[in-house]
Parts: sequence; structure tokens; C-alpha cells
Amino acid sequence: DKYYQAGSCCNRWYDKIQIIVCADGTAGINFEHSAVDGHTALRFVSDIFAETVVNFAQSITQSIYGKGRIPSVIHAEVRRAACSDNAIDTSPKKLTFDLPMSLRDTIFYAETAIGDQIVSTETVVLEFKKYGKDLVKANRVSPDSFVQMSMLLAYYQLYGKVVCAYEPVLTKHFYHGRTEAMRTSTEKAAALCYKWCNHFSTKEEKLQALKDATVEHSRLVKECLKGKGVDRHLYALKCIAEKNNMPVPSFFESESWKTLNHTILSTSNCGNPSLRHFGFGPVVPDGFGIGYIIKDGGLQYSVSSKHRQTKRYVHTLERTLLELGKVLKPATSVSVESHKKSVRKQSSGLDYVDGIDYWGEMGDAAPAPVPATTLRSNETTSSDIASKVATKFLARVVRRDSQISLNIGEELVTSQPKGRKGSIEEEH
Repeated sequence: DKYYQAGSCCNRWYDKIQIIVCADGTAGINFEHSAVDGHTALRFVSDIFAETVVNFAQSITQSIYGKGRIPSVIHAEVRRAACSDNAIDTSPKKLTFDLPMSLRDTIFYAETAIGDQIVSTETVVLEFKKYGKDLVKANRVSPDSFVQMSMLLAYYQLYGKVVCAYEPVLTKHFYHGRTEAMRTSTEKAAALCYKWCNHFSTKEEKLQALKDATVEHSRLVKECLKGKGVDRHLYALKCIAEKNNMPVPSFFESESWKTLNHTILSTSNCGNPSLRHFGFGPVVPDGFGIGYIIKDGGLQYSVSSKHRQTKRYVHTLERTLLELGKVLKPATSVSVESHKKSVRKQSSGLDYVDGIDYWGEMGDAAPAPVPATTLRSNETTSSDIASKVATKFLARVVRRDSQISLNIGEELVTSQPKGRKGSIEEEH
């Protein structure tokens, strides 16, 4: 079925999680949101995908070495436990239902109703491959915040309005934590829309407005991660008042509250290499449901709506991404890999560090090419540090103007401030 959300729904079980496997081997998953969040479903899918790949690789290896293939899980022989008569047969079996006519009629009417919902919803996928996470991070911009601004900006360019946008933020740091609501439509985001559509704005002004909006978005996301959001808290207060027959404050009847809870752009980021597409339906009749996946060299959007010119919005979104790409500064001409090789080559003369990969995070940007330098090390021999290496090895490459110093040992914790800008840390 197209995008696993269409068809007749006769083969869909909308309860908890359902795995969908097509005749050609393509697989998908459908889950009901009240039971699980996207992160939980993604972990489930990722583990299945990883295990499938590993089992397939093992089967090839065993076949090559003449030990046979690993038997399929589905066709595996069910063995009764040696010491128990209560072993469960887990092999798949077809379920045959004997339904009375009254229930058959009810199911038919339900199928008719869901059919109306299916035909009224359309889904369009955008595979954007001009650039992705790498270029965005090279400009010191959060990739997730960048994608959020792209969707908001595309809507503004198409309809001329800044509307309510929603992004779920995980609160897994808390016991039984699920999500907090992040509202993308901040004052900085609105300023970006106004600045972007102003024909007199320069490229530098647009880039600065983009960075301001994404920084504000990232700040609010961090607040939500800490459980400091407002949506869930206010909604809980409203539910408590209604449950206890208490007077509901007038705030919950205000236009502001109604606008806040009428989410035109309902979005979610859920993806890793095991997924090709991810999406869901709109939460209001005049809204869009947008699932997106951020990749190193591209961006993928699955946009759905109740026939609100979905294709036109996706076309505007693609054009917006191209325009955003024009204001982003191009990544360094020297690739990260070539820079890694340069560092290794310059450090190859140090016998006690040869073969160690001195690479880590250096801010959000790809580092600039390092000029030819002379490495200097501590006045310490290999034997002096052998005991330290045996217990704990900590290396740091610190860039200082045109010099690179290489220090080894626990003393780095005190000799150099941890997390210092322009430093690369790696702990082994």
C-alpha cells in the first residue's frame, strides 16, 4: 500500500504496533501514538533491522565455510522444553474469525467510514539531495532547527502567515517521561520570515536572521528536554480542573489558547539508516503532518494534508531549501577525511602515539585546513608513560595559531580547560 497509510485498511490492525511486510520484502511499521512514541517505535524497528542484517551476513559466512545457513526464524522447528509440558508454540498461524452477521455489518460500515478518511488524505514525499546535515553543521547551525525553520518559512512564502507549529521533544530523562511540546513559531522565527521575504535584505542579513531563529529554537528545545515546557503543564491543570468539576480558568477559553492548540504544522523528526520514509497525518483539517529525516547529504520530508495543495507546499519547500542553501557558506574545500589524514601524517613520528586516531568533536563546524606545522611533545619518553597508557589514555590536540601541541597523560585534565574552543578531545 502506498506509504503504508492508504489502501483499504482491511489488513491494518490499529492497536499498539503492527509490522507490515510486502510481497517484495519491503517492510513498514504502523503504530498507534497513545501507546508508544516515535522514539520507542524507531528503537524497535532499528533492532529488528540490525538483527536481520547480522543474521543475513552470518548465513553467508557459514555458507562459505560449509557450515550451512542459519534456519529461518519463521520455519524454525518448535522444540518442546525438556523439563516442561507448557512450552508455547510460537510459529505463525492464520486466525480465522467466526463473526455473526450483525458484527459483519458493523465492520462494513466502519470500513466505509475509514475509506472516506483515506481518500481525503494525500501524502507527498520530498527527497532533497542538494545538501544535508554536513553543510548545515559547517555553518554552525543546528540541523533540526534548520529543518524546522525551512518548513515554517515555506508555509509563510506560500500563505503569507506565520502559523502554529509543533515539534515533540523527548523527556526520556525522566521516569515514565514521554514528550514535551516545542512551539517553533517564536518571535525570532517570525523575524526570519519577514526578513527573508524582504527583497531589500542582504545575504548576510538573511543568514544572521536564520542563525538567530535557530539559536532560539535550540534554546527552547533544551528547556523542553529539562521538563521546563509549558504545554503539558497547562494541559494537565485543565484536565485536573475538569476531572474535579472545578471552574476552568477563562484562559483556557481564550483565543490565544485556541490558536496554540490548533496546530497547522505538526512535525516530527524520526529517522536513522534503517528507515526510508517516516510520516503521519495532519492533526487538524486545515493542517499538514510532516515527518522528516535528516541525513548527512540530504533531507527527506513526508508531507500529508487533507488536500491542502500538498504538492504545491512541497514544491515551495524545495524552493525554500534551495534559497537557504544559497546563503549558507560552503563547506571547507578540504574534506574532514583529508584533514584526519593530515593530522595522522604529522603525528606519525611520535612512536608512542602512532596509530591512535586523534579525532573528536570540534564545535559544530568542519575544521579548517591545518597548515604544515611542527609537532612538539612533552619531554617524556615512551617508557615513562607506559603505565599510564595501560590504565587510561587521554590525548588532546590543541590548535594554537600555527602550532599544534600534543600532550599525553592524566595531567591534561588540569593543564588544559576541558571543552576549550578549538580543542579536540578523545578518551580511550
